[in-house]
Amino acid sequence: MWRVLPRFAVHSTLSYPQLMASMAHLWQRYPALRRAALAQGALSIAFSAFWSTLAVMLSEHYHMGSAVAGGFGIAGAAGALAAPLAGGLADKFGAGKVTQMGAALVTLSFALMFMLPLLPVHAQLALIALSAIGFDLGLQSSLVAHQNLVYGLEPQARGRLNALLFTVVFIGMSLGSVLGSKLYVLAGWNGVVTLAVITGALALAIRLLENARILAAERSAS
Repeated sequence: MWRVLPRFAVHSTLSYPQLMASMAHLWQRYPALRRAALAQGALSIAFSAFWSTLAVMLSEHYHMGSAVAGGFGIAGAAGALAAPLAGGLADKFGAGKVTQMGAALVTLSFALMFMLPLLPVHAQLALIALSAIGFDLGLQSSLVAHQNLVYGLEPQARGRLNALLFTVVFIGMSLGSVLGSKLYVLAGWNGVVTLAVITGALALAIRLLENARILAAERSAS
């Protein structure tokens, strides 16, 4: 295995401790990195809150097992097809616009679930599946666009920038699992959906404010 693995030229002369220390400097140096990470982290909270409580909700409300929850996971995985599309949209319209569209789609997809009590059972399940596809599509699109933004900050430090981005993403995933479970116990499924809508809206607000800041800077420069 070792012999057939590809070999890459080493472009950094930093030791491992120096690389770790440099990540703290990158975090401090680039406000755009912090905003991208926080926005994607907020979306990750919504994502994890949904998937960590879905099986319990389906069991309690619809008397369905974990296999059905897995079926919803397959539906949501269709959102992974968004990655190539999101990359093309980022090249055409700008990564910032794609992050806004992704966060808006996540927020809208979760907000639609407030309509569940108004629908018959089969329509409820269909709406959950469609919402899962929608928010996963938005999440993946936003992630690809955020990576596009982050990689452009310092191309020679892409690996470290990506590590910082995903550190916040995984923190968001952990928080979503904890908060989603607690809210489900306290407030039921509406509590989980409310958390997802709030964190999705927070991510959208971060991206809109970033866009406004960039436009203001461009006007000042001109």
